[in-house]
Amino acid sequence: MVDAYEAWDHGDRGHRAGAFPTDVLRLLERMLPPSLQASAETGCGKSTILFSNISAHHTVFCLDDRKHGAGSSVAFFQQCPLTKPERIEAVFGPTQRTLPLYQHARRYQAVLLDGPHGWPAPELEYHFLYPHIETDGLLILDDCHIPTIGRMADVLAEDPMWRVEGLAAAAVIFRRTEAPLFDPLGDGWWEQPFNRRRVPAGNPFHLGDRPPADAISSLRLPDKLLGNA
Repeated sequence: MVDAYEAWDHGDRGHRAGAFPTDVLRLLERMLPPSLQASAETGCGKSTILFSNISAHHTVFCLDDRKHGAGSSVAFFQQCPLTKPERIEAVFGPTQRTLPLYQHARRYQAVLLDGPHGWPAPELEYHFLYPHIETDGLLILDDCHIPTIGRMADVLAEDPMWRVEGLAAAAVIFRRTEAPLFDPLGDGWWEQPFNRRRVPAGNPFHLGDRPPADAISSLRLPDKLLGNA
């Protein structure tokens, strides 16, 4: 599909949100199965074109920017002759609002997170989508050069639910393992490897215990937060 896209694109097409790198798109095409039952993404553009060709049902969570005229990301994938619109379900609106309300009717074999990039939006998107990714499914986290998203990639790389499958430009591709699902409605931060490796046993913060006052002061918080004059 990417070869056909490049023949259509000629390198001079794009949209205001920034076109997904074609080399990353090509890697995804190689890594993804030739056909999927269901997939989802936040944001839209080139990746939407790809997913519409390999997924029987692709759900897109994005802003409807067509009213803003030239450079619309939605118009970009809609107007591409390679797009298969009958396979796309578009959920328009800020993902911060649409994802918490969306009722998922299926599980996904692939999910791409490429919506709003300001913290904590990518983590919010992950929270509402990761429980619906099948074992052996892929999670693609884009723009990991942004420090907060890079930190999120570091956390996932140490999580037993995920295995790093590949890197392409600023995107990290994870595969869902058979590890139990981390309860999205629970806590259990002390069970997460990223935390356990950074809060050793004996530390006053270990296992969520309430730390003594001298431990809090050792964090060197501003005086105002410590209640000092």
